[in-house]
Amino acid sequence: MSQGSVRIGKIAGIDIELHWLFILLILFFIYLSPLLGFIWILLFICVLIHELSHSITAIRNGIKVSKIILLPIGGASIIDDISIDPRVEFNIAIAGPITSLLLGGIFGIMVLFTPLGIATYLVQYLFLINMLLGLFNILPAFPMDGGRVLRSYLERRNDFYQATMTTAKVSRYCMALIMLGTIAFVIIPSSYPFLSKEIIFVWDLIIVFFLYQGMQSEEYSVTIKKETAGLAVKDVASRNFTIIGWNAKTQSLYNLLKKSQEHIILTKNPQGQFQLVSVFDRQAIKNAAFVRQLAVEIPNIQYNTNISDALARIDSNSFRIAVVLKGKALVGVATGQYINAFLTLHMANMADRKGFNK
Repeated sequence: MSQGSVRIGKIAGIDIELHWLFILLILFFIYLSPLLGFIWILLFICVLIHELSHSITAIRNGIKVSKIILLPIGGASIIDDISIDPRVEFNIAIAGPITSLLLGGIFGIMVLFTPLGIATYLVQYLFLINMLLGLFNILPAFPMDGGRVLRSYLERRNDFYQATMTTAKVSRYCMALIMLGTIAFVIIPSSYPFLSKEIIFVWDLIIVFFLYQGMQSEEYSVTIKKETAGLAVKDVASRNFTIIGWNAKTQSLYNLLKKSQEHIILTKNPQGQFQLVSVFDRQAIKNAAFVRQLAVEIPNIQYNTNISDALARIDSNSFRIAVVLKGKALVGVATGQYINAFLTLHMANMADRKGFNK
């Protein structure tokens, strides 16, 4: 389970997580009306199919997908690979909108053959929601699929940094057009139901805020990557950890904690992968007889990986920690908290240097 989301199952080896706000909205609509709740569940299924198309395309291109998180206004497929070929990124990004539009087309045809009644309204709703999902996601703005499609196209002629910054500029134009269109819609007199304009205005504000946050995140990420081109994760790896055997009993774990006073405990599974021993779940500790029952998978990152790429890998894991390796040899551990602190100081130092040089 990640912060703010709950794991509800697994499809094709991919963990499916539902954001707590999505769950709250489903319960709220079920409370208002079972039909509204059912319609919201249909939305959930459509978004899930959209995200699965991204994930399956990624897997078919040899990219590992750790999980899918479903949000109230969309979803996100969390992948472990950082550097992706532009053509592969294009295929992954375009798969979602194409799937949604194809589903919309299928439901649009079904409307013609569905008997009048509640079934017709449901099929019409599925047609509408899939068409909106497809069209909205093709918008050439971060963090939408269309933004990644545009960046992957631009990256064929520019470097990753320039392609990202150009796409961020296009994202700003898209946000401005959405707001101008929304303001015009509110100002121009028309006969809409009570409060409908106000609701649309607030909803569009939420969408623009969502787009702005996504755009800022991409800009920050690519700027950090550019400014840390000479830094690797080995530069922030820590030796403040201890190791315990895979088949050790939990009593041994207790004795080790008392003796070493280390907060980070690692173990090594039979496949040779280092894992974190979770000592934070009280119920799991009570039920565990052996260390292997407390072991959780965390990223294993090579020591020469760029520090910003390493941070992205670490942030995709709920424990926000990674093992740093040189080949198969253990170099140390890296935590998201420490890397973020290091990057803040590094960026401040770079800014001071630039100011001094001027």
